[in-house]
Amino acid sequence: MLPGFAAAQAGSPAKPAPEPVRASIAAGKAEEVCMRLERGDTLHWRFSADVPLSFNLHQHLDSKVDMPVNLRAMRADDGRFVATHSNDWCLMWTAPKDRAAVLEGQWSKTPAASK
Repeated sequence: MLPGFAAAQAGSPAKPAPEPVRASIAAGKAEEVCMRLERGDTLHWRFSADVPLSFNLHQHLDSKVDMPVNLRAMRADDGRFVATHSNDWCLMWTAPKDRAAVLEGQWSKTPAASK
């Protein structure tokens, strides 16, 4: 039997594969990655950039934007967020107005049921 196969058969949840994030962001522009999170899902992100970026995690609620994570002047971050309710959530990085940026990182989500 293959090494990881027995664990999968026993009902052990597989660790989610991270999704890569790579972008060249023009000065003053943004890169956004959105995903569906169900209540209790955990979102993990990790990134680095060659210049300080603004970074946020947000969701749209009708005409309002809820932004539980809002960081400024970050060259890197490694964070986690547990969804308070089911919705589409977005990670967004914004380059400074006067400089382009190169972003590299990843994100993954862990369903609440597999914790």
